[in-house]
Amino acid sequence: MPNRKDSKTRKLTPLRKRNPNGDVTVIDVNDVEFLKRYVNEQGKIMPRRMSGLKSVQQRKVKQGVRRARSMGLMA
Repeated sequence: MPNRKDSKTRKLTPLRKRNPNGDVTVIDVNDVEFLKRYVNEQGKIMPRRMSGLKSVQQRKVKQGVRRARSMGLMA
């Protein structure tokens, strides 16, 4: 039985696939195309179970979407 902490069996989240270094430390607010992947048709932020992100990553995406909305980049 493989060890749970084995890196080969670890599930890759969408942000980890995008960044080969692993964690994403900063979400670029100006990258609207990236943020739109985590917002549904009504403009609501998708929950973790649908986006497939870890909790830390989900919070960073949420913060990025909110900042983009306040800057007027997203509706």
